[in-house]
Amino acid sequence: MFEKGFNVSDQIKNRVVGAIVLFTLAIIFLPKIFDGEKETQRREFVAIPKKPVHQVPNMAKVVAKSPETAQISPPVDINNKATVKTPVKTVEKEKIAVKSKPAPVVVPKKSINAQAWVIKMGSFGNPNNVKAFVLKLRKKGFTAFSVPTVPKAGIVNKVYVGPELKKNALVKLQPKLKQAFNESGVIVKYKPLQ
Repeated sequence: MFEKGFNVSDQIKNRVVGAIVLFTLAIIFLPKIFDGEKETQRREFVAIPKKPVHQVPNMAKVVAKSPETAQISPPVDINNKATVKTPVKTVEKEKIAVKSKPAPVVVPKKSINAQAWVIKMGSFGNPNNVKAFVLKLRKKGFTAFSVPTVPKAGIVNKVYVGPELKKNALVKLQPKLKQAFNESGVIVKYKPLQ
């Protein structure tokens, strides 16, 4: 029944490997067979409509009617079967033309393409040091500020002098800072939103 050189353990190994292969193929292909083709749903992108153009009415042509302009008709008796035709009286006063100033035209402000510069004097971890240094700079006549505006513990607080639109103004200011504080600082671009 058994051939020479072929162990029972080899037969078991072959059967186990075969079973694993069949099981793997079943896991891969059976869901595809039972589910069939899946329908995918795609969302179609809707084009965003353009912004509507609002027209401002010409206020010079608008005529307002006064509340006194009204039609007065005599009272009608419902029980009276005879129809009485009476002329309708119309009371009109002079029409009042409303003239108002046209709405002001809003012109968007042009952005300034100028670039500002500041001198970075230092970075500090202690908020008390930042406050003291900014105070010393201001007492000496320099325009100083810190980022963040209110110094906080645990983060890096930076002290700056400036800003100036012309870099040369800060270059001329550096020797004065060197003389007063023994530090001339570094000129960097001013970024007000940081």
